[in-house]
Amino acid sequence: MRLSFVVIISICLINCSKHEINKNTVLVLGHGGMGFDDLNGYYAPNSVASISTALDFYDLDGVEVDVQFTKDGNLIVFHDDYLENSTQCKGYINSLNFDEIGKCYYRKQYSNNYNEEVISLDSLIILINNRWKHKLFSFDVKDNFAVPYKVDSLAGFLNNKLKKLISMDNIYVECNDANILYALKKRRNYECMLVSSMDSVGVRDVSRFGLDGIVSNFNDVNDKLMKQLLDSSKKIILHGLKNTRDYRSVNYKNIYGVQIDNPIVARKYFKD
Repeated sequence: MRLSFVVIISICLINCSKHEINKNTVLVLGHGGMGFDDLNGYYAPNSVASISTALDFYDLDGVEVDVQFTKDGNLIVFHDDYLENSTQCKGYINSLNFDEIGKCYYRKQYSNNYNEEVISLDSLIILINNRWKHKLFSFDVKDNFAVPYKVDSLAGFLNNKLKKLISMDNIYVECNDANILYALKKRRNYECMLVSSMDSVGVRDVSRFGLDGIVSNFNDVNDKLMKQLLDSSKKIILHGLKNTRDYRSVNYKNIYGVQIDNPIVARKYFKD
């Protein structure tokens, strides 16, 4: 019995030292707003209501939102490849012109009510300029580039949208295609993050393309590669954390931010 007690205490001490973080030092970003977890997200991810709830009600530091190109080179705020996955409309995003998506509405998480309209990146930028200038936005550019333009042209389209932002102080662009991020940075020195496994290839590409950091799954954390990134002044953002057990598995000493699907739990863990 005494031995068991000692073992339990030892395990607690090890875990507690791993769990300790300095509150408010890690930026907390809502994944698509309130997250993609149906149990926590009342509103559809990437909808204005979801983004607003994350920023205005839960006062998160910012949000990650998904943007992707339409056939005619415009950009909408949407995650899936196909509209029917979460709206009353049908069609593959890359095969549709922007005007064909004009009146598509997100399906509410727990019902078939369609209240929240799919918006353009232009519309979101207007909202940022007017309501959320001081919040962090990370635009995750989906890499389904099955549109009739080369990557360099797509970077030009995106750059023309982002130039409408009043301030770039709290804006990041992320993508798992380093080429479009490189092409974007040539136009303006945006903060660009590579979405990648934290492996030798991902870390090499961050450096090779002159990017500002990496967005990686918390299961991919690698101390040696993290040090390599940090020594090069690169930022590290983690995603995929779902619950308190996941949060406690990571040492946050050098983590810049986390993208989360459960604001209530995240606020309790990371904020005062």
